[in-house]
Amino acid sequence: MQLTDPLFALFLLVTAYYCVVIILLAVGLRKIKFEKSAEKPFVSIIVAARNEEQAIGRLLEQLTRQRYPSYEIIIVNDRSTDTTASIVRSYQQAHPNLRLIDIDSLDGDMPSKKNALAKGIAASKGEIFCFTDADCIPTVNWVEELVAAFGPDVGLVAGYSPYDRTLLWTEPHKTTLSEELFLKFIEYEEFKGAVWSAGAIGWNKGWLCTGRTLAYRKTVYEEVGGFEKIKQSVSGDDDLFLQLVRRETSWDMRYVASPESFVRTAPPATFSQFLQQRIRHFSAGKFFSLPMKLFFFLFHSSNLLLLAGWIIGLFFDQYVYLLWGFLAKIVVDILLLFSAGSTFRQTRFTASFLLMEIIYIFYNTLIGPLGFIKKFEWKQGQKT
Repeated sequence: MQLTDPLFALFLLVTAYYCVVIILLAVGLRKIKFEKSAEKPFVSIIVAARNEEQAIGRLLEQLTRQRYPSYEIIIVNDRSTDTTASIVRSYQQAHPNLRLIDIDSLDGDMPSKKNALAKGIAASKGEIFCFTDADCIPTVNWVEELVAAFGPDVGLVAGYSPYDRTLLWTEPHKTTLSEELFLKFIEYEEFKGAVWSAGAIGWNKGWLCTGRTLAYRKTVYEEVGGFEKIKQSVSGDDDLFLQLVRRETSWDMRYVASPESFVRTAPPATFSQFLQQRIRHFSAGKFFSLPMKLFFFLFHSSNLLLLAGWIIGLFFDQYVYLLWGFLAKIVVDILLLFSAGSTFRQTRFTASFLLMEIIYIFYNTLIGPLGFIKKFEWKQGQKT
């Protein structure tokens, strides 16, 4: 096969592109280590909650037990029609650092969650804001771990929020084969997102993070003008805000990958819920910069082409060389998996890695574009 053959040249280009990206992510994971700061500034934990009566008490149990010397908790009750507000008030007598803000209606054109977070930020006293969701369970060391990552030049810190399937059931539950495959994949997909986030932030070029465990300085929020420049997206109070900080400020970013910082959350219980959630997440991609859109399009296209090349190479002898590209992909993927396993201290995806990676390719190919074209509902009613 000659380099002048268009298919062979494309094969080399696609393989090289994919491998370089994965190797850079693996190197980025090695670069997220840092020396912990001893500074203990006052912190505001801000949570937007809407109709979270089933989860808010569990969250408050963890937030009120944080092993950090000086912090406040601000729960923004965003037009809840259940007992969310009453549950928060029941905790206030025993915890004077807990505050409740009630929102009865939306102001202006700010999307609902960003509006709730902005209200909480406006009422806060902290130098650093820590964010999580109402249905999450942070460790008691969560704030301590996030704040310790704030060196003098660091403006934003992201972390990992793994899915914990045990939170789906109140009694012991034996999963069926289809349930196990579904849960294993969405756990893998969430882990893969964390790996991408951490690897990119290792190069101080972050573009992804999760709002379930995120922190940034008050001065950073003020410097970028809050959420005003990203209000066009219902989603994106995490990813789009991080990108705004990267583009418009000189602050560094850090990623915290220690298990003491993990914020557990229940995975979607059904495929329909998962699909709705992921379409919402992917919708923020409509507002990524053009180079970033192109980067992700080329990466996921190369991933799909390498899988297609493997299938073609299996059935057509003249294209057997296409198997090499898929083999190269698997080698660098394993390199990244082991690097990530060391970084996050997790090895639970090793046995199912190849199957999960193949599903992941089809998932990004079929589900990703829906975020750009499909409308979705946000917490009972708001659409985009």
